[in-house]
Amino acid sequence: MTDTQNFQIKDYFQLTISEQKSWLAKIGEADWRAGKYLFQLLSDGQFKKLCGEKSKVFLLTQGDKLISFCSFAEHDDIPDTKLTPWIGFVYTFPAFRGKRRIGKLIEHIYDLAKAQGFNQLYISTDQKGLYENFGFSFFQIMTDCWGEETLVYQMKIENKDYSDIIGKSVKGSIDRPLGSAHPRHKEMIYPINYGYVDGVFAGDGAEQDVYVFGIDKPLQTFEGKIIGVYHRLNDVENKWIVALDERPYTDQEILKAISFQEQYFMGELYR
Repeated sequence: MTDTQNFQIKDYFQLTISEQKSWLAKIGEADWRAGKYLFQLLSDGQFKKLCGEKSKVFLLTQGDKLISFCSFAEHDDIPDTKLTPWIGFVYTFPAFRGKRRIGKLIEHIYDLAKAQGFNQLYISTDQKGLYENFGFSFFQIMTDCWGEETLVYQMKIENKDYSDIIGKSVKGSIDRPLGSAHPRHKEMIYPINYGYVDGVFAGDGAEQDVYVFGIDKPLQTFEGKIIGVYHRLNDVENKWIVALDERPYTDQEILKAISFQEQYFMGELYR
């Protein structure tokens, strides 16, 4: 597990023509039939005609490297269905596999779908047991436009209420102080104090984990106020954000500070 950041999510249809041409060439390098098909649809200007005028293609990039891509579409390969919207053409290049990088694109699409008022997302796949890792659950077997059976998964979009938690004062212990290494992934160094609330248990059965803000030295214990909850979309536990001071931390500051670990999960920050 390596702390790799500086990712960017690009909307293909918001790029300049020259940028589209450059990234399209990289999409065309995908060693996957559906990736080649997406390349052809984009090259021929047929993507929106097939998938819907509001449909998008998102790229996860790092510098000039294309890591992953996928679509956020009104329609997918299931004909005559009212189910919408769909995530499709999901692909990660071989050099970047194994770290759930596509989760960053799914997380981004989840946020968009939520903002647009949808209650769920769908995906059609032949991969059983894969998309459960990204917060999806099996919906049903359907027939695609080629007459073949496909597995359809759905991901529920929820609005959580943490008003009974945010603003409360808590205290606890720090088991991974600032500057320490992750117990299993020694290359991950904690840039922030990380611990747990005494006597409060989370969804994984262990005491509730917290990121502690407001001090730049290692701690053994803490006492502060909960200023946010990072809700993981593909895990059973959430992370509480605790501040030891009264500074008005922005969402961007919090997300950047916890991304060293949360980049490997999908989630959303509640304040």
